[in-house]
Amino acid sequence: MMFRLLLLFAVLAVSMSAQPRPLKAGDFAPGIVFSRILNSGSASDWTSDSLSGQLTVLVFFPDTSHNLQSVSRWNALVQQFAGKPIQFAWITGEKESSLLPWLQEHPVKGWVFYDPDGSTDRAYGTEIDAAVIIGADRRIVGFDESLIPDPATLNAALEGRITNVLPQLTPAALQAFAESGKVHLSAEPRRMLRADDDKPDFPPSYTVHISPAKSADGITLKQHIAQLYDVSPIRIHLPPALDDDKRYDIALVLPAPESAEITNNRILHGIQDYFAVTAAREERLSDVYVATTANGKSPTPLAKPDDASSLVGGSFSQVEFQHPNAADSLDEFPAPVALAAIRGIALEGTLDDFCRTIERALDRPVVNETNLKGEYEFNVKAGEGSENTFLERLRDQFNLNITPAQRRVEVVVLRPR
Repeated sequence: MMFRLLLLFAVLAVSMSAQPRPLKAGDFAPGIVFSRILNSGSASDWTSDSLSGQLTVLVFFPDTSHNLQSVSRWNALVQQFAGKPIQFAWITGEKESSLLPWLQEHPVKGWVFYDPDGSTDRAYGTEIDAAVIIGADRRIVGFDESLIPDPATLNAALEGRITNVLPQLTPAALQAFAESGKVHLSAEPRRMLRADDDKPDFPPSYTVHISPAKSADGITLKQHIAQLYDVSPIRIHLPPALDDDKRYDIALVLPAPESAEITNNRILHGIQDYFAVTAAREERLSDVYVATTANGKSPTPLAKPDDASSLVGGSFSQVEFQHPNAADSLDEFPAPVALAAIRGIALEGTLDDFCRTIERALDRPVVNETNLKGEYEFNVKAGEGSENTFLERLRDQFNLNITPAQRRVEVVVLRPR
C-alpha cells in the first residue's frame, strides 16, 4: 500500500533539467517510434496517419516474455473487439534474443512494435505503466492505470462516455456518477515521486509534523494508522472523537537515512503525542467474513514455472464493486461496503492475498479458514444482469464460500491517554 506520508532526506540533493509539459487528455497523440513491426494489426501498412480514424489502445511492455498472463488478457481483448473501430498497439523493447523465440510460441495480437530505445514511452510520459487511449481524432482520451483496459472501459470510450473528472466523494455525487454510465480515466500519466516534490519548508530533524490537510492528498487518521500497520482501515479502532473524516498531512524530514521500521516508529510516536492517544494491537471478537472451501474441494493451484523470474511483472489484482464508492479508481481508501457489493475479482496469488484484497474495501475483516497453500489465479465476475451472482460463481468455479460469522481477530486500538 502506497504511503501518503511525506518522507524526505535533507541530505539528498537532486539536480533535474527542465522537463517538457507532460501530455494530458485532449493533447495530440505523438507518433509511434519503432525500428521493426513484429506483428501487423491490419492488412494496411502503418503510416504517420494510422493513429487517426479509429480508437487506439496503446500499451508499453518493455519486458514482454515475462508477462504471459498480460499477453493472454490482451489477446482476449483484441479478439473481443474484432470488427469494431478500434486498434490495439503493443510496444516492447525486450532483447530480441529472448523476445523473438518467445513470440513464436506466444503470438501477441494486434500491432506489435519494437522500440528498444523506449522513444514512444518517453514521448507519452508514462513513467508508471498505464495504457493510453487515443480517440479517432488522434486526441488522447485518457490514461488507464490498469494497463490492460477492461472491456467496459473500451466500450465507454467508443461511445463517448469517458470522463477525466472524478466525482466528489459524497453519496449523492457517487450515485449520480454511477447512473451517468461514465467511466473515469486519468487526464495525465502518473509521475514517479521525485525528491523535491512537495518538499516542506522546515529544517531536517526527527520531529514529526502533523497538520490539517492542505489538499485532497491528505488522508484521515484511520488511514494513516492503517498504512503504518499495513492493515485495512476496517481493523483500526479509534476513539469516537477522532473517528471522523478530517484529513491530515504528516511529514518527516530526516537528517539522514534510516530503516523503514525505525521511521514508521517515529511517525507512530508522533501521531500518539499529537492526538494524545496510545496504540496497541489486540484481539477482539468481531463480525467478520470467513472464507472456506465448498464441498470439501479446493481450487487448482497455478502451475509453478521452471524459472521463478517468469512471474515478474505478471501478477495483478482488481476488484469490481456494484457501487462506485468502493471503486479503486475513485479513492485509494474507498468507503467500506458489504460483501454483497462485490461483483468480480481478478487476482493471482495465495488465499491470504485473496482475503486481504477483498478486505481492503469491505465493512468487516476477512478470515482465511481454507488452510490452502500455494498460488491461484482467480478471475470471477458476476453476470451482466441486476442480480449479483458473484458469490455463486466463486463457489461454482473455485469451490470457495465466503460467509458472515464472528471470530477473534487482531485489530489496532487507539485509546485516549
